Amino acid sequence: MPTQQLTLFTDSELSLTLGGSLKNITVCYQTYGKLNPEKNNIILICHALTGDAEPYFDDGEHKGWWQNFMGPGMALDTDKYFFICSNVLGGCKGTTGPMSINPDTGLPYGGDFPQITVQDIVKVQKSLLDQLKITHLYAVIGGSFGGMQATQWAISYPDFMDYVINLCSSLYMSAEAIGFNHVMRQAIVQDPNFNQGHYYQGHYPEQGLATARMLGMLTYRTHIQLTKAFGRAIKQEGNLLGDYFQVESYLSYQGKKFLERFDANSYLQLTRALDLYDPAIGYANALEALTRIKAKYTLVAVTNDQLFKLVDLEKSKQLLEKAGINLQYDEITSDFGHDAFLVDYEFFAPKIRRGLGEMAE
Repeated sequence: MPTQQLTLFTDSELSLTLGGSLKNITVCYQTYGKLNPEKNNIILICHALTGDAEPYFDDGEHKGWWQNFMGPGMALDTDKYFFICSNVLGGCKGTTGPMSINPDTGLPYGGDFPQITVQDIVKVQKSLLDQLKITHLYAVIGGSFGGMQATQWAISYPDFMDYVINLCSSLYMSAEAIGFNHVMRQAIVQDPNFNQGHYYQGHYPEQGLATARMLGMLTYRTHIQLTKAFGRAIKQEGNLLGDYFQVESYLSYQGKKFLERFDANSYLQLTRALDLYDPAIGYANALEALTRIKAKYTLVAVTNDQLFKLVDLEKSKQLLEKAGINLQYDEITSDFGHDAFLVDYEFFAPKIRRGLGEMAE
């Protein structure tokens, strides 16, 4: 089924956390499964940084970003639950973002799009559910950037859900992770075609975005996985100044492929939203914010995650425990590193099922 769209904030404005506002926000979303008569089987899926509203396809032809986790009888069981997933505010897959038309100019917002935060993203998701007349969620689940959204949901709307599942995401980005994001953004803004974000009528900053994606890919996997996949293998007819090793060819391919589905301005917006996430925003401190959480909370860490390091997940665990959260914490070691929550089904499936109250702790 094609993605669906709704326009929100038509009679009011969304006041943004860092200032400014947006009106007439279009949200692209998708649903899966069947709503039960009691309307108590609804799960909101929050996607990661470059995801979209379509984690799953049932047509046998296409594959969503969580394809292997969803479907009849799977961990995200479409026979049991009714799922909703929306593209985030600031994205480029149908929801209002930098590519959208600025009503004040009649041109795409581009670099004039106001900086959004996870808190703003969650407010738009809540408005979408209000429009759909959904008054309660069974669970909110997300990995990485989606895990931050799931956490913020539990803080902002503590009575709205029963379970929260956060996969591979700490409560804050580390200095190192912010540094990675900074280098990626610099690759984009230093591209000669960037034009302060106003490139839609000209040449896109393709090289900058491709380079940013290549660096990002190195943070998503582990050296073990890269060694197993490529080692020091040389590409046939390799270029000493270009793709000489197979791993270089792989990264270049990933960078070019990314250009087909993502926008540089959205990448800037969302990586900065990652950096800025702080559960304490609007509260005296993080502990005060976290004590609002009433849902049963599952946190899963990957011990060799190179983006959200284990030490940061452990600090998050301690803070959640200090806040008195009903917490289930697990660790996994995976060659896939940060991307494990997207591919390592055998480990994550029972953790998700337990996090949804299907298995004893």
